[in-house]
Amino acid sequence: MYARRPHSHGFTLIEAAITTAIVGIAFASVLELFSACTRQNKVASNGTVAMMLAQHIQETMVALPFTDPSPLTATFGAESGESLATYDDVDDFNGQTFNPPIDASRHTIDELAQYSQTITVTNVNHARPSVAGTAGSAVRVRVTITYQANNAAPVEPIYAYSWLTMNQ
Repeated sequence: MYARRPHSHGFTLIEAAITTAIVGIAFASVLELFSACTRQNKVASNGTVAMMLAQHIQETMVALPFTDPSPLTATFGAESGESLATYDDVDDFNGQTFNPPIDASRHTIDELAQYSQTITVTNVNHARPSVAGTAGSAVRVRVTITYQANNAAPVEPIYAYSWLTMNQ
């Protein structure tokens, strides 16, 4: 007859090593996926905040004329003595950077101090907005939102938004 092999219970050393390797690789993959999802969530969150901050600037300007309301002060940009609270036309915002950023009521949003809003206002041809124009026709407003996680981190541009405003 055949010699009977004793019935073994448990795992061999090789089976245990292979199982450990498979579980380790799976665990490392799950951690990498979690890390990638966390990074992507942060990017999406920054993008959402940036869009909101750009819209605040647009809402701030919506009721303003794009050139000085008084013909006596035909200055492109802020007139002497004007401040954020007294800007009375769109071109007053040209070249301004707000950090902390401002909301649509021109109040600072201190809890978002890692973001900045930079505004440029450019005269364009109303019939061909891609071409520079003369004063009084139309302007392109561009808002660039940047993010700096901390003082040691680089400043990252994360969103840019522009629109045209034409003379009524």
